[in-house]
Amino acid sequence: MRQPKGEYGYIGSQKRSYLLLTIIGFLIILTLYIIDRYVFTKGNVLLLITVLLALPEAQFLVKYILYRQYKEGKEEVYRKFEKISDRLVYLSSLVVVRGKKTLFYQIAVVSDKEIILLIDEKKTRKQVFEYKELIEKLIKPKGYLAQVKVYNDEQAMYSYVITQLSTLLNNVDTENQVALANVLLDNSI
Repeated sequence: MRQPKGEYGYIGSQKRSYLLLTIIGFLIILTLYIIDRYVFTKGNVLLLITVLLALPEAQFLVKYILYRQYKEGKEEVYRKFEKISDRLVYLSSLVVVRGKKTLFYQIAVVSDKEIILLIDEKKTRKQVFEYKELIEKLIKPKGYLAQVKVYNDEQAMYSYVITQLSTLLNNVDTENQVALANVLLDNSI
């Protein structure tokens, strides 16, 4: 079953879907080619159909390869964040594309005033800044003034969300919060 974008398991479901579509498509292409080659010796209609089916199948293969390079974070980490408060929006496995840059965020916690993101722990301080800058460039032109924080340490992010962010949830502007989450989802694949 396909997971919605932003839910835990989205990357895995995309990988499975595109792999399945690729395999089925190439089997259809192979079957049509064999039938055209060995059953219909005079006509080239099936060969033409086979060639025309190759392009969509190549696109499915490229999408599978794209998703294959990303690894979902741990489900228990995502569930741990989800338990903090039901007033926050939690997103998982966001592949954000901006120009020539494609960046992967394991978890996003969105309030009406802040976006807190978790990236791979192997990322350097410079890369953390780059990831932060990308999200700021996504939300500022749309008129949102949310503060963006990016962490490459799960414990530090969890601590911040528990101690700082969850204490500021008395008067949450849910419309702004949902709009910020949608900006992230709209710019991810």
